[in-house]
Amino acid sequence: MKKILALLLAVVFVGSLSFAAEKAAKLPKKTLSGDIIDNICAVAHQADLAEFVKTHAKECALMPDCVKSGYSLYTDGNLLAFDDASNAKIAKFLQKKKSTLQVKVKVKVGDKLNLLSIGNKKVEKKKEKK
Repeated sequence: MKKILALLLAVVFVGSLSFAAEKAAKLPKKTLSGDIIDNICAVAHQADLAEFVKTHAKECALMPDCVKSGYSLYTDGNLLAFDDASNAKIAKFLQKKKSTLQVKVKVKVGDKLNLLSIGNKKVEKKKEKK
């Protein structure tokens, strides 16, 4: 009887994992541009976030407590949080010498963003009128 119950529980557990994986695979994918901000600074500056992200330093986002707090993307006036696995990828990206907080990301969109890829946002140069 115990073996049957254990087997039944195992089947239910594996089934729930495959359901979660299937659900994650169906999440919509998007490409977004914006500013990476650590969650400590996002909370501390929520009243003036649009202005704060313009001066937020990468060195701040890499401070140990800021890394532990996780990251969000500030885009089009919205603050979108990343999941735990994505936070680790973002911290690794920010450690690169030429990385910036202004990024273009590919994500799966769910309750939290799931990072698929990240790169510096390309700044378009304005053409001067002659």
